[in-house]
Amino acid sequence: MAKLYFVRHGKTEWNLAMKLQGSKGDSPLLEESYFETALLGERLKKISFSKVYVSPQKRAIETANVLMEELLIKPEIIQKEGLKEFGLGELEGQLILDAIDAYPEQMHHLRNNPHEYDPSEFGGETFSEMIKRSVVVVEEAVMQNPNENLLFVGHGATLVALIQTLSGKPLEQIRKAGGLDNSSLSIIEMNELGYELILWNDTSHLDSLN
Repeated sequence: MAKLYFVRHGKTEWNLAMKLQGSKGDSPLLEESYFETALLGERLKKISFSKVYVSPQKRAIETANVLMEELLIKPEIIQKEGLKEFGLGELEGQLILDAIDAYPEQMHHLRNNPHEYDPSEFGGETFSEMIKRSVVVVEEAVMQNPNENLLFVGHGATLVALIQTLSGKPLEQIRKAGGLDNSSLSIIEMNELGYELILWNDTSHLDSLN
């Protein structure tokens, strides 16, 4: 059966500094991230992907390029705006702790209660807006590449919402399983029932580093 593979980009300088990094922010990958992503590429190298769909943000593109170096079969890479990270408006680049001090209720909802999250105070994107644009990318990709393995490279918040929505979770439950680690792998299998989540936030390819 065809499978959809989802990879979160490697850790960046802003991730390390605990800064908010959404659809506008784009700090460089850490040097260690290139090695970690290569390990994931080694894990995936024998899989035949029809296409690779990637966010147009630099950290995602660089992650996809490292993966491509390891794959035995080099699929076409297609950039998709719909895979960009969650838009955080005026909070882009701010320290997470500062954002929590300024908007404690909304920062709590961002992590725990997406159905109650309202970013209008700081000009952010809603979960519904982000889910709509990202789900379209996957549905169109599946329609255009039936019964093919597909790889998607993107961002933490967007991929969490996208994967959980595809697997049938309602908005209020999409954060219940937590977030995604950098350089992690999640897999959805396509079967007669639709989308089935079979692997979530797996980083076993990094076990040798511990």
